[in-house]
Amino acid sequence: MSDNKLKVLYLARWYPHRYDPMLGLFVHRHAAAASRYCPVGVVYTHVDTEKSIKGFEVDYQMEDGVHVVRVYYNTSANPIKKALNFWKANRLGIDRIRHEMGAFNIIHVHILTRLGLVALYYKWLKGIPFLISEHWSRYLPLTNGFNGFLRKALTRLVVKNAEMVTVVTQNMMNAMKAHRLYNKNYRLLANVVDEPFLNTMSKRDKRNGSKKLLHISCFEDASKNVSGIVRALSKLTDRNDFEFHFIGDGIDFARVTNLASKLKLDSNRVFFHGLMDSRQIATEMVDADLLVMFSNYENFPVVINEAFCMGVPVLATAVGGIPERVNDSNGILIQPADEERLAKAIQDFLDGHITFDTKSLMQQSRKEFSAKAIGGELCNIYRQFATKS
Repeated sequence: MSDNKLKVLYLARWYPHRYDPMLGLFVHRHAAAASRYCPVGVVYTHVDTEKSIKGFEVDYQMEDGVHVVRVYYNTSANPIKKALNFWKANRLGIDRIRHEMGAFNIIHVHILTRLGLVALYYKWLKGIPFLISEHWSRYLPLTNGFNGFLRKALTRLVVKNAEMVTVVTQNMMNAMKAHRLYNKNYRLLANVVDEPFLNTMSKRDKRNGSKKLLHISCFEDASKNVSGIVRALSKLTDRNDFEFHFIGDGIDFARVTNLASKLKLDSNRVFFHGLMDSRQIATEMVDADLLVMFSNYENFPVVINEAFCMGVPVLATAVGGIPERVNDSNGILIQPADEERLAKAIQDFLDGHITFDTKSLMQQSRKEFSAKAIGGELCNIYRQFATKS
């Protein structure tokens, strides 16, 4: 049941925008899921690196039931002016959200730290509570990206004053607590799986002969190690019983495709599709037999949940929060950077030595990761704390 008295403002560090339609899609899915039960508005600010505008440009759209305001603005080399421009961009976005949907009574911050300070201002001066969802892997020991005395002090202040902090994995929660980011209400909250992955029925039993393997990522090799998959595939060139499909784009796409060419991978069996939207990915995944992720470090990629919802098991590295979800019932875990083990695991799967109950995997995952389930959970959280405002 929709609760129109409960109005939620999302402040998002990452969100799809005109320069990158894939950034922060998981935040959009949370917003769209919550909007099933209560009005949601999103403010996203973006520095105009193309320098195509002067001052501030406020763009408002209704997207999947969500009020979305994107503010594009120019930055400055002067740190004080830079901070003021960031604050003004958010204020312009928040004012437009108020105009479109009225006053909000809870704020949901996605990704720290600066937006947490905006939310803290509204709590201290306006009495509006806020919660945080953190997705950034910078807290993890391998990335070691959470540095600086001032950053740490401000982040601790923000986290302490939030009503709740949600994370996708226990691993992320532990990493944040290890940095003394303490809050009385930490909570695990899964990412939402998009509708195409919930409504597309598998045709895997109609396939004959070769199996279809997928890799889907942003092609950032330092974390995703896509080149490691390519090198592992080069050890399987004597097999003709599988296809491997790479989906995605990114800073290392050309380097990875050049490596595949250099290693003489068969272009009739190894495909690089580039960027795809959710519907296109679901179409590719519908008859897939295995998703392969070979990350060096990771929090928990939503593509794993998407694969599960399609009844596709996962071969992945035991990094970040992945071991919390991937186990013998739904996948294969290996150690990062072990290309020999990766090639062997693929061979074992192709040879039928490892099998899964894909129907059960699909049914359970579609129930757990749907927008209906997670949207309802989100709005119950909002009601719990918004009543205190």
